[in-house]
Amino acid sequence: MDVIQISFDELKRYWADVDHFRNPDKKFREVVRRLGPYRTTIEDPRRFSYGLFDGPNLVGATHLVQWSENLVRYRTLNVRKAYRGRDLGALLLRSAVNLDWRDWKSADNALFGWIRRDHRPWAENQGFQPLDGQWHDDHIAMTKPLSEF
Repeated sequence: MDVIQISFDELKRYWADVDHFRNPDKKFREVVRRLGPYRTTIEDPRRFSYGLFDGPNLVGATHLVQWSENLVRYRTLNVRKAYRGRDLGALLLRSAVNLDWRDWKSADNALFGWIRRDHRPWAENQGFQPLDGQWHDDHIAMTKPLSEF
């Protein structure tokens, strides 16, 4: 398995193909500025999309976006159903961080996820902790120090 940077257009095609957002009318924006009560004020954040490849086949994807001075948000983490259960989501995140965010790796900086309720056990198993413990629209903000990647 290889993780490489992909274009945002390729990421959007992947999201549509796997129906990631469960909404065929979903409009894909490269930067989402608000998640529940949390908001980013960075005008032009650093951002990269990543694909997990099994040979020539794109089998997983994520998108990392600078959220604040010390937070990088992972926006979606999706691995095709046939590939799940092998910890490939963790491999994808770890590889993405180490490709383009190595200079952010410190105990003061963290990876931030907007976690759906049914994905919380996975996130906790990977070392993510709730940011403030508040649920919003069946999601919770969770973080993990970037130094742990």
